[in-house]
Amino acid sequence: MILTKQNYFSPESNKKYMSVSQYKSWMECPAKTIHWLNSGEPEEETDALVAGRYVHSWAESPEAFAEFKLQNSAYIYNKKGEPYAPFKKSDEMIEVLEADPKVKFYMAGTHETILTAELFGVPWKIMVDIDNDPLGYLADLKTAASITEFKYDPRVGRRVSFIEQWDYMIQAAVYSEVERIARDRDTHKDFYIIAVSKEKAVDHAIIDLTDPARIAEELALIEANLPRILAVKSGAEQPTRCEQCAYCRGTKRVGRPVHYTELKEAY
Repeated sequence: MILTKQNYFSPESNKKYMSVSQYKSWMECPAKTIHWLNSGEPEEETDALVAGRYVHSWAESPEAFAEFKLQNSAYIYNKKGEPYAPFKKSDEMIEVLEADPKVKFYMAGTHETILTAELFGVPWKIMVDIDNDPLGYLADLKTAASITEFKYDPRVGRRVSFIEQWDYMIQAAVYSEVERIARDRDTHKDFYIIAVSKEKAVDHAIIDLTDPARIAEELALIEANLPRILAVKSGAEQPTRCEQCAYCRGTKRVGRPVHYTELKEAY
């Protein structure tokens, strides 16, 4: 299967290839993920999701930005032709990024590069926001509620940055390794996040995620988790339920009463 921008997110592509988003979904809730793969249901469109893609399309090219606005006009504009609040904020975020010379420097390169490689016996796909081959780095554009605010993560029992909260080190590890294998090189490229916040006063930063030891750690965890994921994906084993996500809540059947001390914080 030859991947293109048109079929990259298709059900057929998702069944054939593992991706960072799919892997994280498996780790969050196998029941939700296998339902999503088998049903082929598209991801629910929310203002936040469309607003994030709005900023990404701007970063890709003027042509991609214009096409995105045309195709998603019902989400972006009200009856008066004015952008809804999330997209007004997105325009502010874009203005902040456009005004910073260092951001422009790090956004230089090939955009939306699709690469595939076999990783731990499994075909993986990645779509790299920015691939700067001459300078040897990969970069990904991220929108965030806040760049500096740390939030409590019940998975680790402490407050963490948005990088850890959204598992961006997993993306850094997979993208770095898949790119290395696909290009047949011995070393990883550097990996950066270009982050921009949705705060009233928009913040932005270029964050270096280059960390060979952490990347090796994340890849080892992925290798250890893949056999169980593949067993469920193939139908050999039944998926477990997280009982916290929207899918589990919507398909829940109550068993025994739950003691109040057993209640868990959702994440």
